[in-house]
Amino acid sequence: MSNKFIIDICPVCQGSSFQKYLDVPDWLVSKQSFEVKECTSCTFRFTANAPSQEEIGPFYDSEEYVEHSDTQKGLIYSLYHYARKYMLIYKYRKIQKLSTGKKLLDIGSGSGYFAGFMQTKGYDVSGVEISEKAKKLCEEKFGIAAKSPGQFLNGDLGGGYNLISLWHVLEHVYTLDEYFELFSQSLAENGHLIIALPNSNSTDAKVYQEYWAAFDVPRHLWHFTPSTFEKLANNKGFDVIKKHRLPLDVFFISMVSASYKKSFTFLPVTLVKACVGCLSSLLDPDNASSLIYVLKKR
Repeated sequence: MSNKFIIDICPVCQGSSFQKYLDVPDWLVSKQSFEVKECTSCTFRFTANAPSQEEIGPFYDSEEYVEHSDTQKGLIYSLYHYARKYMLIYKYRKIQKLSTGKKLLDIGSGSGYFAGFMQTKGYDVSGVEISEKAKKLCEEKFGIAAKSPGQFLNGDLGGGYNLISLWHVLEHVYTLDEYFELFSQSLAENGHLIIALPNSNSTDAKVYQEYWAAFDVPRHLWHFTPSTFEKLANNKGFDVIKKHRLPLDVFFISMVSASYKKSFTFLPVTLVKACVGCLSSLLDPDNASSLIYVLKKR
């Protein structure tokens, strides 16, 4: 594919000097290698030669892309579905403590499990999803007719949302400025923006390097760390008021990462590595494989 998404200005610090961080294959679909670069000023990382927005579609075309396909094929994805049930309760309890209203916009709603769960808890839920396949699953399973990203970006979904959530979505977004502007416009006074992201400085990322599944190039354009995400949020007029680990992500990501290696060591070595990562994040949440950031408008 010839058209590339060119990044010549760092979205975090506006710097223009970059260095190679790592070459990472697209293990999921194409097996093509992509370069992850790092800003020399603020250490923000990004996929330097990702396809353009118009040409990224085929890179999502995999039954193993679980949020679009809802696959339960194989041991890893079967375990993922069991873990998700626990994590829905975990996310709900974190949100419940915010003591905010119940109008929720879930961007990147996928096949609808989070949106559907929150609906059962009395939330007025709207979803945004790009995949037609996932939108169909969302409507069939949970009765939620998700809208397109274009409708959100056009301002068609209105405002006054008490909560806007993005669960592993922002790293896919091509227009960060546009999305943050709309977050600000769409949130009610005292509303909360909840963004979950992989952490490219996590313990498991350092262990697995180019095999780390959460690099997920070229679908993931941005490879945040706690430091670079907080700088970006501050630049966009938001403060990070809380951070939470996603405690089971390290186990799923470690299993998928290990499966990419030729010398596949699933059990017990992979679980030992995941446990090390989990314990490391208990000592310091900034070591977690994934983090939930809770933001408010400044």
